[in-house]
Amino acid sequence: MDEDGEKRVRAKRSVEFDWISDLPDCLLCQVLLKLPTKDVVKTSVLSSRWRNLWRYVPGLDLGDVDFPEYNTFVGFVDSFLDLNSESCLQKFKLKYDCDGDHEPELNLITRWINTVVTRKVKHIDVLDDSYGSWDSQMTPTLYTCESLVSIKLCGLTLPSPKFVSLPSLRVIHLTIAKFADQLALETLISSCPLLKTLIIERCFCDDIQVLRVRSQSLLSFTHVADSSDYLVEDLVVAVDAPRLEFLKLSDHRIASFILNNVASLVEADIDTVFNLISENKFDPNDLQKRNMIRNFLVGISKVKDMIIASSTLEVIYDYSRCEPLPLFRNLSFLRVEFYGYRWKMLPIFLESCPNLKSLVVGSTQYLEKEGINILSEPRCFLSSLEYVKIERPLKGEAMEMELKLSLCLDDSRKKDESVILKELLTIPRLSSSCQVVFL
Repeated sequence: MDEDGEKRVRAKRSVEFDWISDLPDCLLCQVLLKLPTKDVVKTSVLSSRWRNLWRYVPGLDLGDVDFPEYNTFVGFVDSFLDLNSESCLQKFKLKYDCDGDHEPELNLITRWINTVVTRKVKHIDVLDDSYGSWDSQMTPTLYTCESLVSIKLCGLTLPSPKFVSLPSLRVIHLTIAKFADQLALETLISSCPLLKTLIIERCFCDDIQVLRVRSQSLLSFTHVADSSDYLVEDLVVAVDAPRLEFLKLSDHRIASFILNNVASLVEADIDTVFNLISENKFDPNDLQKRNMIRNFLVGISKVKDMIIASSTLEVIYDYSRCEPLPLFRNLSFLRVEFYGYRWKMLPIFLESCPNLKSLVVGSTQYLEKEGINILSEPRCFLSSLEYVKIERPLKGEAMEMELKLSLCLDDSRKKDESVILKELLTIPRLSSSCQVVFL
């Protein structure tokens, strides 16, 4: 047989051989753990090798929509948790809606959480989509699951912890959750010695007036909340996290963001107006608000990468007319998300970024308002700037915007200015008003 024939025979044999089924059970179960449980169960029809393998997968990822009847869903979850009850669970992920004539959700989720805690679960992800799910509290056994690595809860109420023992917990993700009292969340956060990531997506009725985030281990904190121009509240978020590296704030309702001991901060994503919405405008005579904004800007002034919303820049612009801005000496990358053409705010902030290398100007898709602010003359020159990207297409707008992009070269680079100028002039421009000025 010639060489080509031997290759064809080997290729045919490799196709006929079921390499996946030949893997050990432990490895196959880890692969199946990545799939939703409904897809895992479907593998039972592949062959006798796969018939019962789904029963040994150390995790559940299921929703009541996967079943024609809600009671069938409940029965399957109960049966699955009874399988191999002595083994450990890696994942417990559920999405359900128990509205109607069903078992009370408190008894339901309490039974399941108590079971997975005894099986030393590592990851819990529960979404309760029931109407009135906040009326019932989670079981306190959740606070003593020493194997737990991550927890994600949506639409549930957390009880006030009398005792917390979560030595392995690294990730907390809470979405529209409520809390038994003001201290429930604060106590949970401060009682997790290995906590690395905290994500809180708040609703307008969680009843927390002051949220204190105190953690010696926290590296990443995200705070997101819905907003309303008609909702004026004096809410406070205070952060004390000496190892914090990433901060994301997207909340227009919070009146005061207090940053203490955040010297390790490297990256920030800021979209807040400190509750200066509706009729509640910036008041230069409000010294308490001015001090809070000053301290906040100082707290984020050492970051290297930043994304900032134009609404936040507008507050900074108003503040800058009263007091000088702190210098952002470490800032190398800046992305600005504009809601409109309020360009006059950007140069004010850029003056405080002496070492900026990359600037990206993006936008969100909102209808533009009349009274566009135009930056008609260059205000600042950044010799450090190496890259500029403007993502917004400047065509089809109600009004044209004149943008002058000015580059300032140091003496060592001026010898190449003619070459650079020629390249810049070849760049397509969507607006006839766009000018390239070389200084």
